[in-house]
Amino acid sequence: MSHKIKFNLNKKQTKKQLEEQPNEKISISISSSKENKSEIYEKKITKAKKILIKPVLLDNNLYKQFKNNHFRKIDLHGLTVDQAHQKLVEYFSFNYSMKNLFHIVVTGVGNKTNGEEFFTGKIRRQFPFWLDTEKFQFMVKSYSPCKIQHGGLGAFYIKLKTKE
Repeated sequence: MSHKIKFNLNKKQTKKQLEEQPNEKISISISSSKENKSEIYEKKITKAKKILIKPVLLDNNLYKQFKNNHFRKIDLHGLTVDQAHQKLVEYFSFNYSMKNLFHIVVTGVGNKTNGEEFFTGKIRRQFPFWLDTEKFQFMVKSYSPCKIQHGGLGAFYIKLKTKE
C-alpha cells in the first residue's frame, strides 16, 4: 500500500521549479518508543470500534418493514429524561442480545405549544440526539417517525442491528 504526501515548503516556488527537484524519500515513525504495547493496542481497538460503529440512519421507508414483521413496543410516558434514557439503553441492550430487530418507541409529543414550536416533549426532542451516541450506534441501525396507526409523531420506528 503506497501513501502520497504533498508538502508545500516554500510558496514562492513555481510548479516547474518543484518538478525539477529530485524526489526524496521521507520516513515518518507513527508510534514513538515512549508508548508501551498496551497503549498502542488500545489505540488500535478504539480505531476499530469507530470503523464498526456507523451512524444511525433516518430511514423514511422503515414503516414498510413493520407491516410484515413482528415488533415490540416500549412506552416512555411519565418518565424523566434521565429515566427514559436509562430505560432505553437497558431495553435495546436486552433486545439486541435477543436479536429482536423491530421496535416502536413511544416518546409522546408534549402537550403545550411554545410559540411556533409545537412538539414540546422533552424525551421526543432528546431521542434523535441519543441515537447519535456510541451506546445507541452500536445497537441501532435505523429509525423513523411513526405513521399515525403506530403512534404518529409521538413515536419512532427503530430497527436494531443484527448481532454478529
